[in-house]
Amino acid sequence: MKRKIAKKITGLLICTSMLAGLTACGSQPAADTTPATDDTAPAAGEETAEIETEETAVVEANNDTGEDITLTIGVWADDESRRLEKAFEGIEDDLGIQIEFLKYPSDSDFWDNIPAQIAAGTAPDIISCTNEHYLQYIDQGLFEPLTEYVDSGVISLDGTWAKAMDAWQIDDIVYGIPYALNPGVFIVNNNMWEEFGLGDAYPTTWDEVIDICKKVKDEHDMAAWCVNIQEYHLTNIALSFGGGWDFGKNISAKENAEALQFLIDSYKEGYIVTPTELGLGGDMDVMIQQSALFSTGGAWYQGGFAAEAPDIELKYLPIPKGGSGTGGGTCHSAALVALKNSQHPDEVAKAISYVAEGSKLYEAVVDVTEVIPASEAYFDYYKEKVPALTKLVDYLDNTTPFSYPTQSKKFADSLINLMQETMFDESSTITGQDIVDQLSGEYGAE
Repeated sequence: MKRKIAKKITGLLICTSMLAGLTACGSQPAADTTPATDDTAPAAGEETAEIETEETAVVEANNDTGEDITLTIGVWADDESRRLEKAFEGIEDDLGIQIEFLKYPSDSDFWDNIPAQIAAGTAPDIISCTNEHYLQYIDQGLFEPLTEYVDSGVISLDGTWAKAMDAWQIDDIVYGIPYALNPGVFIVNNNMWEEFGLGDAYPTTWDEVIDICKKVKDEHDMAAWCVNIQEYHLTNIALSFGGGWDFGKNISAKENAEALQFLIDSYKEGYIVTPTELGLGGDMDVMIQQSALFSTGGAWYQGGFAAEAPDIELKYLPIPKGGSGTGGGTCHSAALVALKNSQHPDEVAKAISYVAEGSKLYEAVVDVTEVIPASEAYFDYYKEKVPALTKLVDYLDNTTPFSYPTQSKKFADSLINLMQETMFDESSTITGQDIVDQLSGEYGAE
């Protein structure tokens, strides 16, 4: 008789409200390549959602050493659980490996508990995470390298979109097998665009965006561009100017300074509105209530608008070009990661291979979360199933991993605080170059 994949939640932690967002735009589920974010964070999240039950759990893996092999997979997002459960169906019949899913209350519980659980031998064997605030855990040696299994052919990367590995192969060591992708995009409320009579040509550069912002401000007395002052959005702008953080090696680059200065100047000219000043949780909230015409975001907007504002048509455009840059922004990449000290490392590799080389995982990524699969063989499947977001596949080639410094969360917090202090203080004389120089001194890598 076929046994069902089990879910297990043990231990007790009292909490009344936990983060449920990625590091990304304030509305993206980490499952969609969050912490996600929000990432996806998501990432650490910018928008919070309450968990209905007052009692949630910190999970502990059994990691038994009996004859039957049971592997545990740590997740915290519901959508992520559903797509991975579908992906691992049949593994017990095919490989004799049982799977238990260990559900964490939130992304913060997930990351806060894992180091102690590894030390105590109670951590999951496998986790799913995105490529945002992960480098500090690699630096601490908490992720088990998978290079030997890739080199020996136990895990095949055939068909994996090559650039997805840029985030997961560091110094020639493979730390994760990517399975989902989510490129950053520039999102336009097309209803407002047409109502304002802005024409047939959508902006391809930030200068063109500002020209439209000037027109909207003059004619409609509103700021057209929503910028959520969070690391996800700031990183998209930096990359579009030709900058980026390069794991801490490139923080003080003039391109990063130009990008931040562009945002500071645009805000002070009245072209930008932030969720903070409107008392809203994230950029998608601003866009849903039509308090802005533009924002940076991702595929998660599609589901949010379908639920909250189904009559609004959105256009998903590439991140515009800035300065001497070529445009293009970030790429979330969700991956399966083996944690240190698993009692069954070979079975972990076989389990990851089982889903990475099959079809169920990639189909579930599309069917459950409408996110691009990391296997190029399923790009057409995505286009067929999610026609409204077909263009996102074309935008992938001009995207870049987040590449935050090792102290990614502290870096993100400092970046956010410095930008908010500079933008919201009319008397501030701090420049974009001042900000990146300070960040480089605190978080830069040689």
